[in-house]
Amino acid sequence: MQYKGYVVRITPADDLKRTDELGRETTCEGFRFEVFRDKEMTDLLDEFSAAVDYEILENSLEEAEQFAKDTIICEEKQFDASQEMSM
Repeated sequence: MQYKGYVVRITPADDLKRTDELGRETTCEGFRFEVFRDKEMTDLLDEFSAAVDYEILENSLEEAEQFAKDTIICEEKQFDASQEMSM
């Protein structure tokens, strides 16, 4: 997926660890995300994940793509600063 000049690789995951409301560690389904600065996907900028019932509501690519877009929007200033530092 491309968004705001970044390339995002979205990979399904079934081993994401989260802590439930009772403080127990649980294993969840969801997605892993890798954000790259370049189309060749060699310049990795960030990695993060989203688990169903924690960061996203359902296990769908549409939900994952929206989460990636929202995260990029929230982190864009930090991404830009990181990009300036790498130049």
